[in-house]
Amino acid sequence: MEVDDLAAVYDTAEEARESSAELWTNVAATLRRIEEDPAYVLGLKISLVADPDKAPQHNLPAPEFDETGFFGRRKEVDRIKKAINGAYPVVSILGDGGIGKTSIALKAAYELLDDPKNPFDAFVWVSAKATILTVNEIRRISDAIESSLGLFASAAEQLGGKKAASTGDPMEEVLEYLAAFRVLLILDNLETVLDQRLRDFLLDLPMGSKVMITSRIGLGIENPVSLAPLSDHDATRLLYALARIRDVKALQGIPASAVTKMVQAMKGHPAYIRWFVSGVQAGKRPEELLQGNDLLLDFCMSNVYGYLSDAARSVLRSMQVLPGRRSQAELAFINDYSANAIQSSLLELMTTNFVQMHGASMGDTSETTYHLSDFGKQYLDTRHAVRPQQRLWFETRSKELTELGVALQAESTASPYDPRTIDVKGPGDFSVARILREALREYDRGEYDTALVTCREAQTLAPGYHESWRIEAFVHTETRDTGAARAAYERAIELAPASPTLNYFYGSFLVNDGSDPQLGLELLQKSAVIADVPPSVILEITWAHMQLNDFDSAVTSAAHVISLRPSTDDGSVALTMGGRAAVYGFRKHSDNLAFDKTAELIEVFVELAEGARVEMLYGEGADRLIQLAYICDDLSEKVDDDFLAASFENFSARLRDRLRALDPDLLDRRIGIVKNKNQDRLFGFLRSWRSDYFFHLSNLCSQEEWGYLSEGVIVAFDPVDDDPRGERATRLRWLG
Repeated sequence: MEVDDLAAVYDTAEEARESSAELWTNVAATLRRIEEDPAYVLGLKISLVADPDKAPQHNLPAPEFDETGFFGRRKEVDRIKKAINGAYPVVSILGDGGIGKTSIALKAAYELLDDPKNPFDAFVWVSAKATILTVNEIRRISDAIESSLGLFASAAEQLGGKKAASTGDPMEEVLEYLAAFRVLLILDNLETVLDQRLRDFLLDLPMGSKVMITSRIGLGIENPVSLAPLSDHDATRLLYALARIRDVKALQGIPASAVTKMVQAMKGHPAYIRWFVSGVQAGKRPEELLQGNDLLLDFCMSNVYGYLSDAARSVLRSMQVLPGRRSQAELAFINDYSANAIQSSLLELMTTNFVQMHGASMGDTSETTYHLSDFGKQYLDTRHAVRPQQRLWFETRSKELTELGVALQAESTASPYDPRTIDVKGPGDFSVARILREALREYDRGEYDTALVTCREAQTLAPGYHESWRIEAFVHTETRDTGAARAAYERAIELAPASPTLNYFYGSFLVNDGSDPQLGLELLQKSAVIADVPPSVILEITWAHMQLNDFDSAVTSAAHVISLRPSTDDGSVALTMGGRAAVYGFRKHSDNLAFDKTAELIEVFVELAEGARVEMLYGEGADRLIQLAYICDDLSEKVDDDFLAASFENFSARLRDRLRALDPDLLDRRIGIVKNKNQDRLFGFLRSWRSDYFFHLSNLCSQEEWGYLSEGVIVAFDPVDDDPRGERATRLRWLG
């Protein structure tokens, strides 16, 4: 029966009577009886004409919503019907006590029954309800079904009669019936019989038959449909309808805005609204009922709380003390739980109606959060207040987490591109960042496997937090497990594709590992586009271009670094890399006789060198200036184009001027080629300006470069001609 059916039928009957009382004599007489004595309808016995078609058999009770009609929740009804007609063998309707689970189950069952295409041979309704709500008390029903054995005996009786239920194992009998016939078995109010036998039964359901359950506690093996409170509109309509039907005049004249505030105070809870109207009808003041709802809370929540484990109750206490939405990771820290422990507790709570789950945005991260339901909080505050010592514990843990978060955010802001810095955007990241910092400490101690296990703990707590995967990738990279590192980076980038630091770290990994420098370059460029980045990021882009043999772009990127006013060290690296790229680019273009491109390339580098501070011109960077000055001298003599020749002469002079500003003695350094090397005796000879120069391992700027020296390799050196053994090279540096 829909909410408007009664009014529509009554109005239609009155219209018929007014049009012709003689023609509608029975209707007119019935209307008079109802007007004189409304209770007359309660004694009517309705005899329906037998339906000739083969409709499914059923024992569905009269709907509890007949008094007012079914209110709202059309989408929920359709979803329940779709779920029953779908693949899941078990469908549950979950919600607080009195939220309307039984009503919506009956509504869906009757609509399925009326559907000629429904696949079932029978609809069987079995109730395990143990309490009913009255205006002044909650009364136990003496014949409540308290165990699954009793429940299945009741189901067997409904399916096969009392004789069938009295023999054998009732669970097996029910399964046999469900195998022989296509049955929709509806088990109402199942929280009183939650045990393993029920789960075993549901897992053994035969094909064709299905089970719909209503409960405050989910089973974890079904397709659940959770009922939310009524909307303000539907809740207001329900209150007005009840007041009109029960003739509660104290509520009929109240303005709609005031009624809306009342139903909002009652959280749109149907049982609360019915209880409220009954209370006013019994003579209680509305404000008294709105303030004193202890009986209703007890009815809705008490028998659910009794099923909870100690761990789950502790989580509830932490949520009482620290209201608002909390992530799984936050709750784990506050309760000092492992990832597995907090997950088990939250899963347990999510099968009740104490806790609600939300997908919420936390900074740049989308993460699931949990909070106490309104009814749950009211019940807990009334019946299970947190003791002072427990309250202090949770508050202290929360304060520790906040202080830790402030420190982590400061680190993240100060050095975001340090691979050991944890990217923290908001409070939801604090507790997991703490775990990741511990993973880095374990890595520093050489405990690599332990560090990876710690990363897994962080991933379990916050699957959507990209840093959990990035730190794992960092550990794998440092232990040379590049395959696992790339897999972890890919998972991280899926979670945070717009993170500048993550794009930088993953891009650097791909470039330096050499597995995919092109993708690495793209990620690095993305990192530079979406944020103001330090010179170190552009240096990585420069290196990526060099790996891809795009030397012109490498020199341009190095020049960009100098424009960012880098530190002396970063500027020196940019100068060195730019010099290398200019030399390599010269060779590439010279092979193709593209001297115009060579001139453009060297011009960019000359401007780079002139833009760099003098203190950046040391080491290999200075030697690259010398090498390019030699190259320009040579090109000015080789090219036929006068303009290009003049350009190369100009570049050579400008490079030498830059060296002179640093140290005039640098102009005496020379560029030479290794002629030969005696590996056993650690000496060799190189040739420069038609002269041979002796060198020893001890003459190298860095003895680590000894392995790079082979015949034909270019080097820079200081010539020493006062050695009695002949000309000698010192401060020798490999240039490739």
